[in-house]
Amino acid sequence: MHPFPTVRARALSVITLAIAAGLMCQAPAFAETTTPSSPQLSSISGLSSTNGVEDTAAEVVISGTNFVAVSAVMFGSTPAAGFTTSSPTTITATVPALRAGSYQVAVTTEAGTTVAARYTVRTFGAEVLRLVNEARGVARKCGKAKYKATGPLRWDSTLAKVATAHSVDMAAHDYFSHDSRNGKTPFQRMKKAGYRYSSAGENIAAGFRSPASVVKGWLKSPSHCKNVMNRSYDELGVGFATGGTYGTYWTQDFGNPR
Repeated sequence: MHPFPTVRARALSVITLAIAAGLMCQAPAFAETTTPSSPQLSSISGLSSTNGVEDTAAEVVISGTNFVAVSAVMFGSTPAAGFTTSSPTTITATVPALRAGSYQVAVTTEAGTTVAARYTVRTFGAEVLRLVNEARGVARKCGKAKYKATGPLRWDSTLAKVATAHSVDMAAHDYFSHDSRNGKTPFQRMKKAGYRYSSAGENIAAGFRSPASVVKGWLKSPSHCKNVMNRSYDELGVGFATGGTYGTYWTQDFGNPR
């Protein structure tokens, strides 16, 4: 019917070719989407130290995994006094001042809270006993006298009551002496409390701030060191109190019960 293309048809074919040429010149484009990965719960594998002393700050290194975005470190219900995350496997935490007891250690990250370790806090008296027994386990010189290593002492609650009462009395009434204000000697105080012994002794100290420092001080003094190393003693009680001129007062009462 129409042997020749019309002008309109020629124009359309030119436009079509122009569009095709234009599309072929475009750079390829890509796009993708992924589901964000969920944070992994941390784990605790161990502590550099599992025990400490009451009311004493200390540093503990917590080892584990996935320590990322750590928001809290807890000892029981008490937050750490401070902490730093050195790596995804290491946290250095400052233990808060705690009373004697056992505390679960918890680490919180954005994935949740992990509780998997325990930190035990000893009383001052228990720590003095531990340090004394550690000292007794090593041969040493007390002044010019030589002492062989000897066995550990047992804790005795009666001796501890006698020692604590004397420390409290010294702190409350600001004096420093083996004899009480009423003139009672350590041995009279022990007998009055019902402690019967075949041998006994006492060490006192004042001004020392920790169990470690007071035991170190006693070991440096020949007469006090002899009491610590005396193999005739089987039991120990320790007393501690604050107050008075020196600030702290310590009493060790040793005994060998009859």
